[in-house]
Amino acid sequence: MTDSYYGPHAYDEHGVPNQQRQTVDPGRSWINRKFDMRLPWGLTEEVAPQSFRKRFRPEVLREIESKPSGFESIEFHQQINHEMYRHAPPAFRTRLLRIVRVFGKVSFWALLIPMLIAYGYGYSQMPYNMTTMEYFEEVFWSVIVWAQGLPLLAWAICNLIFRGFPKWAIKPSKGPQWELNRRTGLVTLFRYDKKGRWGKTRQPEEDSAPFYEFDAYLTNEIIPPGQVVHTLYLVHRYRPILIPLGNLIGKSRGEECFALWDMFQNFMDTSRSLPDIPLWEEFRPHDPVTAEYDKKTNRPARYWRDMDDETWKQKESEMMAKVRSLTTPHRPNLMRRHVRYAS
Repeated sequence: MTDSYYGPHAYDEHGVPNQQRQTVDPGRSWINRKFDMRLPWGLTEEVAPQSFRKRFRPEVLREIESKPSGFESIEFHQQINHEMYRHAPPAFRTRLLRIVRVFGKVSFWALLIPMLIAYGYGYSQMPYNMTTMEYFEEVFWSVIVWAQGLPLLAWAICNLIFRGFPKWAIKPSKGPQWELNRRTGLVTLFRYDKKGRWGKTRQPEEDSAPFYEFDAYLTNEIIPPGQVVHTLYLVHRYRPILIPLGNLIGKSRGEECFALWDMFQNFMDTSRSLPDIPLWEEFRPHDPVTAEYDKKTNRPARYWRDMDDETWKQKESEMMAKVRSLTTPHRPNLMRRHVRYAS
């Protein structure tokens, strides 16, 4: 059953075939080859990035089960199940509203305390011939309204749009960007023309290769005020195929990227069960290896979805500590047993 279920290129950590020597690195620019870090294969931990833990926590999954969203009939092109993780970003309109909402919310709270401190200090230095009301009106209209009012207004308007006009605000993109398929073992990049249109067949062009022919790389970027952030991407060793995995979590700390790399290695590895996190729980019975493992270990089918909030907080805290302790760059790269790299 298991052998016939998975495709010939399905990834098995213990059965990776020997591959041709890498003579060039066609998927990356010179500056990326110079400064980015290649992450090792294997010796993974059962971890997931923080955004995945928060976005798919038990209370959210229970709410989705109990209350239809109204978007069930809309094709968003994204598909996450026991066979694949197919990523499709929302339409530009939706992304823009989300960015403005987050910017407004973060700016409002980030400036609130400094503004109160500045207001208090200014009040203590207030000219003797100015009344409290005059000072308040001058500061309120000239500073607080602009510094606090505009971010608050942006936050409120975007919330109003999402809640009052959800079907206008939440729109799908024209199609998927990429896919990691556990069942076939293939990684696929969906290509569009410069205007984002599909090809003559009304479908995007697909560029696919086995998962074990890709490597994960970590970028480094310095943002004000001197903080170093990272993102993760997959690159094919022999052809110019690049998968921006890091878009799922944005620019973040290195350990979050390490956790994302471990999570997808575990997802694609058919020698082990699906990652045991809330995201994939409902699909576990449909994957042969996972179903067999759960039967042997007597794992409850709704282990995560029926978990109370206090227990989840404890589990989430344990996972956070595990992610922070990852030492991925210091692991041996087990893929070197099967391929000679260009560098």
